[in-house]
Amino acid sequence: MADGDNGSGGLEKLLADVQRTIRENDQFIRTLRDEASRVDGVASEEAPDDDDTVDEDGYEEL
Repeated sequence: MADGDNGSGGLEKLLADVQRTIRENDQFIRTLRDEASRVDGVASEEAPDDDDTVDEDGYEEL
């Protein structure tokens, strides 16, 4: 009967590890989303670059 107790203890440890991994992954994804929204916000606020080396025909001066 000791083998059954040891097996369920192993399953409980495995379940705890899986739950911890899920929480860590969820936190990581939230962090990535926050960073992405900040980067997108900064990128959308920036003015487009005006390049003075392009003439009216669309050719770039080298």
